[in-house]
Amino acid sequence: MPDAGARRTAHPITLTDGTSTRTREVTPDDLGPVQALHRRCSPGSRALRYHSGKPELSAAGWRLLTDPERGTTLVTTTAQSMDHIIAMTNVMRTDRQGVGEFAVLIEDAWQSKGLGTALAAHAADVARRDGHHTLTAAVAAGNAPMLHVLERLDAPPAHACGPVLDIHIPL
Repeated sequence: MPDAGARRTAHPITLTDGTSTRTREVTPDDLGPVQALHRRCSPGSRALRYHSGKPELSAAGWRLLTDPERGTTLVTTTAQSMDHIIAMTNVMRTDRQGVGEFAVLIEDAWQSKGLGTALAAHAADVARRDGHHTLTAAVAAGNAPMLHVLERLDAPPAHACGPVLDIHIPL
């Protein structure tokens, strides 16, 4: 496992409109800006991420997402405003060895600019770094943008679990 300094290096992403962003690992101090991200997201965007209209993270949920033993959580900011979080990406461990669970929440105003695709590719790199051979994602069957993002990672056909698709992507 890389040292903590190497893990905190910001990963640059340039969006389709030319905007520069930075993605880095979350710190416990990011709770306020992450809660603000949740408040700026529409109920629909939050429902697609959490499969419910969750308006913000609970304290227990935040502890889980920031526990390095449970996985890696990343936050994305613009290059100009490093304290304004526009996306949160999770690569969490599952009960299956080598399988990480991928999820992302992107502020509505930042969607459809290539950020989701870039964050998914970066999450795959993080998953490999963390020793995963597969990423899994539980995606609402109607979440066309996320299904498109996962297709870009060469996701095989999804397995239906009612209204939620269970997608497994070999890395």
